[in-house]
Amino acid sequence: MSHAKNVVSYSRLVDICTGYGGTYNPGRPTLQLKAMRALLKEAQSSLQLVKQTVSDYNNATNDREITFEEIQMMATSVVRMLKSTGVSAQTMDDANHLLRLIKGRRATPRPAIPSEEAEATIRNRSYTHQSYVSIADNFARLVQMVTKQPQYLPNEEELKVPALEALVNKAEAMMDKVSLARVAWTKARTKRNAMLYKAETAVYGTAMAVKQYVGAVYGLQSDEYKQLSRLSFTKYVS
Repeated sequence: MSHAKNVVSYSRLVDICTGYGGTYNPGRPTLQLKAMRALLKEAQSSLQLVKQTVSDYNNATNDREITFEEIQMMATSVVRMLKSTGVSAQTMDDANHLLRLIKGRRATPRPAIPSEEAEATIRNRSYTHQSYVSIADNFARLVQMVTKQPQYLPNEEELKVPALEALVNKAEAMMDKVSLARVAWTKARTKRNAMLYKAETAVYGTAMAVKQYVGAVYGLQSDEYKQLSRLSFTKYVS
């Protein structure tokens, strides 16, 4: 059962208890309808936050992927342009070495898009973060190299040094964006898990306590208890 299904079951539980009318009157404050409705609203909000942050994370990793594909293509063009200027063989050896480091591994393969139902994929999404750092660093070194070559004077705007430096800055920004999105997603999942499972007053603990209360008041063979007994809840341990 998913986290969302637990919240749906809890929503149904609140509706059923509301239908009992004045006969549902627990002394424990957290089992009273007002508190249960407030908890339901918070639980639903926590699910929505996870959905939003995982979407932001996917968008950030997609933007990073596009940027690093651009870097790999641009690195090839830069090295070819550098070679056309007639620089020394030693300089070309250095440039080709950096190009191999940049293109030796792809900045992808394309991973499965993570979702609320497949959160473990956050640890398996394509390259490790360090690999992106390495590619960006080596591209920055390549840009520094051509900057120091007086013969490197392309007319094409995208190959000029200012454009290349802007691409270096863009890569750094994309990596920061992914890092921040990852942190936000982790925080959202932590908040959701606390809201649903961590304490006795969380959704799972409250649901179990309500079932016990209804069983005590109405009896285990009552229609009231049988309604609740059909509701299923799963406790996830993080």
